[in-house]
Amino acid sequence: MDARDKYSNRGYMVDGTAARQLQVVPDYEREQVSRPRVAEQQKHAPKMSHGIDFLSMTLLVAAMAITLYLCYNYLQVQGNIVQLERDIMVLEQQLDTVKAENAALEDGLNGQVNWEEVYMTAIGELGMVYPNQNEVITYKSTEQGHVIQYQDIPE
Repeated sequence: MDARDKYSNRGYMVDGTAARQLQVVPDYEREQVSRPRVAEQQKHAPKMSHGIDFLSMTLLVAAMAITLYLCYNYLQVQGNIVQLERDIMVLEQQLDTVKAENAALEDGLNGQVNWEEVYMTAIGELGMVYPNQNEVITYKSTEQGHVIQYQDIPE
């Protein structure tokens, strides 16, 4: 119990053995506030119709139809996006598989070639030699990534 509750009891103050004295509490209910009466309010209030007119109903139905149409289209587009993402994942897996197969085949081809035999054939049978320092011509590559040949290379 709160100390405040101990000394107060329904508007009376308890102070030792003295008699209770009534505390004066303002009575807000007795104050008269100028409020218009209900009958006067009803006289000046505009009359409300209890239904909805045809134009409002038509606009409401049209708005609902447009909303449903947009929701349906949104769900279709969302479904298409999900399907395309699945297709992309499948194609990426296929690409990874083909790249792995290509790398395996390339390694197999490189393992079958005897580079020493190619070197001996090029030098012995075809007469190829390493170029001298003055025979090497360097060039800067073009932005296009290829070289345009304007004439045949002399033999």
